[in-house]
Amino acid sequence: MAAQLKLEDELERQFQNELDKQFRKTYESGQTLYHYTSLQSLMGMMETNNLWMSKGNFLNDSSELIYFANVLKTVIGKMQRQKETELWKLFVDELEAAMGHFLEQIEESGFEVYIFSMSHTQDSLALWYNYAKGEGYNLGFYAEDLLGKLTGLQEGRRAIHGFVEYDRKEQELLLMNFLIGTFKVAKNHDIQKVKAALPEHFFTIISSCAIFFKDPAFKSEEEYRIALMDKSGELQPAVRFRAQNGVIIPYIALDFNGQLPLSHITIGPKNNIDIAKRGMEHYLKSKGYDIEQLTISKSVAALRY
Repeated sequence: MAAQLKLEDELERQFQNELDKQFRKTYESGQTLYHYTSLQSLMGMMETNNLWMSKGNFLNDSSELIYFANVLKTVIGKMQRQKETELWKLFVDELEAAMGHFLEQIEESGFEVYIFSMSHTQDSLALWYNYAKGEGYNLGFYAEDLLGKLTGLQEGRRAIHGFVEYDRKEQELLLMNFLIGTFKVAKNHDIQKVKAALPEHFFTIISSCAIFFKDPAFKSEEEYRIALMDKSGELQPAVRFRAQNGVIIPYIALDFNGQLPLSHITIGPKNNIDIAKRGMEHYLKSKGYDIEQLTISKSVAALRY
């Protein structure tokens, strides 16, 4: 049992190191990440010092799920044409089975992910309308402070975060590299212990890539995601609900135990600038924010009509 745990730990450590390198890509020091949202959500988060992480759309969006499944099937096809050692054949067979298991879990709602979406793009007309209907707000976060707080989550909760990858060839290469890295670790262990460890590990790789791979059509979003995965239902007691655009949105609230690390707020292009700015200044002061340090500006995206 100890040997199996050791293999699982080794696989987990190897994958998480690669995940950090590939999806984060740059160090977040000095950078700002922007979250487009409604006024209702902005005030909800600032009243509670929480991040509101909405249930992942890809679980309800068949096109996004189909896109990722096709990426995975392409990679599996390439691997099936490679060397046919006993371990390699076991490796590919287990990967195929894990793909089927993942799709079943999605269909049966046995796996959920909660996502907080940000972007490096401060003033995008497309993002204003996609996420704030042109009349919301854009919260600018100090990236280093925001992401640093994720290490202090409750036991049992683990957030992964990084840039979304939109290039299909790069997605296939990343997934292949993750799997080859796993194989290099596995080949140094007994084949039966490898067989026991692979299903859970493959599920981790597949679910992580499903979160960070998106269709190239969405490239302009330049999205940076924070994600919480829930396979066993442990997060269910923490799920809350809010109304948005006439629908009910399940979400998880991450408590920061202090003010949100905000650097800037941008007012949406359809808002009344004078009223909106004065109201926001008074609101920030009431919440203890230093408006000399937390700047407020008006979107210029409307000028690009």
